[in-house]
Amino acid sequence: MKIVLIGRFGDGEILSGPERIARELFYELKNKNYQVTFIEYFFSDYKNSSLLTKLFGKKYFIENSILRLGVFPILVTIIKSRFDMIHIVNAQRFQLFLLLISRLVPGKIVTTLHGSIQNEFKQMKKLPRRHYVDIWVEKLITKKSSLLIFPSKLLFGILNEQYQFSRNKYQVIPNGISRRFEIRNSAPIKFENTLRIVFYNGPDSTFNRGLQKLIYLLENVQVNIKLFVLGAEEFVTNNNRNVQISFSNLLGHDAMIQFLSDKQFVIKSTQADTFPGFVAECMCLGLIPIINKNIGMSEFIEDRENGFLYKINSTDDLSKLLEDIVIAKYDLNSISLNAKKIFEKLNWSVISYKYIDAYKSVL
Repeated sequence: MKIVLIGRFGDGEILSGPERIARELFYELKNKNYQVTFIEYFFSDYKNSSLLTKLFGKKYFIENSILRLGVFPILVTIIKSRFDMIHIVNAQRFQLFLLLISRLVPGKIVTTLHGSIQNEFKQMKKLPRRHYVDIWVEKLITKKSSLLIFPSKLLFGILNEQYQFSRNKYQVIPNGISRRFEIRNSAPIKFENTLRIVFYNGPDSTFNRGLQKLIYLLENVQVNIKLFVLGAEEFVTNNNRNVQISFSNLLGHDAMIQFLSDKQFVIKSTQADTFPGFVAECMCLGLIPIINKNIGMSEFIEDRENGFLYKINSTDDLSKLLEDIVIAKYDLNSISLNAKKIFEKLNWSVISYKYIDAYKSVL
């Protein structure tokens, strides 16, 4: 099977979720000896990006299996190479041209969707320029793809309301966890009266991840909390002296492991998140997730077994849960050990086979 992955590969060590998924899948397929190529574009924030390179540029990496190309070389390469499987691993504007000529392209198109662009726009403080192109790309993807892959049932439900997919049009395949998070014989988490909780706030504040909502939910909590916000710093209103908030920049893998080493919990707000890989990675390190049904990862959480699920329609449920945790109502060491087992279900060796089966299903 001749496979091409198309999307954004990323430039550097600190990557977005979709970029990390694209990289991990590429390397896993390569390790399994599949004939796989990755094609990405000369994005504006890349070095040597210009109008000329965006149209005609060519750059090759890792034995010519990763290609950074302009629009015209992308189309020529796709048509000439006759790939069996064309996998759009993350939706990007440059793919519009490929989708428009999809009838001329040999091979089946499979797409992994990481979110609903229309829902994401509703959560943005400011819409990106030419945002209508993103909407157009998403609509074309749903029409032109032989198979759509969603990381969670939550995202499928959101997009199905917009597009009404037939049963043979989609599969749910969760995002994988990097092998670098297979931490064996790690020290047990130390649980103390002051709860040390981490919240991922993304690379910038253009997208609302619900930090202020979370702080409102913590407004009446009577236990001491240190909330470590990883990523974008933003102005928030905090009226509870029991809650201390600190911000940290995004980190590379090794620095991230060190940063998380003394944390106890990872938390999500009520804002919908289709599949937060950061939560799964934290679980591998023994951090206990505190999330809700608005989070795609909730499909893998058994309440009070490997994490906690709080109710989003109750302003007091989260506060009561945190207070119960402090008075040792739950066996936190056992829950932490169970949380680590998420790696067995979601490591990329397992998830990549699900993708391979998905490819075979449309050939």
